[in-house]
Amino acid sequence: MEWQTTLGRPVSLEGIGLHSGKPCRLTLRPAPADTGVRWQRVDLDGQPIVPATVDYVAGTERSTTLALGEARVQTVEHVMAALAGMGVDNALVQVDAPEPPLADGAAAVFADLIRTAGVVQLQAPRRFRRITRPVAVSRGDAHLVALPAERLSISYVFVSDHPALPTQFAEYAMDPETFPKEIAPARTVGWLAEVEALRRRGLALGASLDSAVVVGERELLTPLRFPNEVARHKILDIIGDLALAGRVRAQIIAIRSGHFLHTQFARQLAAEFTEEAHQSP
Repeated sequence: MEWQTTLGRPVSLEGIGLHSGKPCRLTLRPAPADTGVRWQRVDLDGQPIVPATVDYVAGTERSTTLALGEARVQTVEHVMAALAGMGVDNALVQVDAPEPPLADGAAAVFADLIRTAGVVQLQAPRRFRRITRPVAVSRGDAHLVALPAERLSISYVFVSDHPALPTQFAEYAMDPETFPKEIAPARTVGWLAEVEALRRRGLALGASLDSAVVVGERELLTPLRFPNEVARHKILDIIGDLALAGRVRAQIIAIRSGHFLHTQFARQLAAEFTEEAHQSP
């Protein structure tokens, strides 16, 4: 039997949002069994709560946004990935701005925060979601496939013809012991040529050379942490986006996919789930 988990104590972090560029304080709090992950906008009247499920996805441009009524939280995927990757089933995520802090453009800071809080068991069986047949979604040249499996594993192909950033491949099997070292440090990629256009649209206002793998016209402006860092970060994004469908057990194969396709995929998977196992195989 595997048991649900939550945080051992509240922990907080302050920083700047990736797209909004606004200061933000993030607090992760313990939560009861079977409540899942919920986001709370403590800066809004009534401190509304938005459940972190695919039903509340309200935007996928350059990040994943959740919303319920007037309450919106943008760029939830890195925190969601850290919680899932570190094995946390239930948590209340409080923010006092439209976004959590960007930190260094990865999830290592959030994983460290969770490690500081500690992960504790709850007296309720862990729930797993499975599929019994292959599931696939595509959009243009982007593809996602899920195959039945006994654990979550993800393979990603990042396709690029940039002279300094070649095509990359990464694969990962979910494990709280390896997540902080193998996936959490991988940063998002930013193309210098796109930055000004994004900022004119109110995006990437908090981005900097310290918070991304920044790609210039012919060179990388920041050194890579891994030879395949971009592909690893895409796996990080998938972990965070698929967490909106619950604790999924499947073999995932992805090519060129982004947040829109990830969340569509999460919806498709949710429609295909045929059982909710309460114990490990």
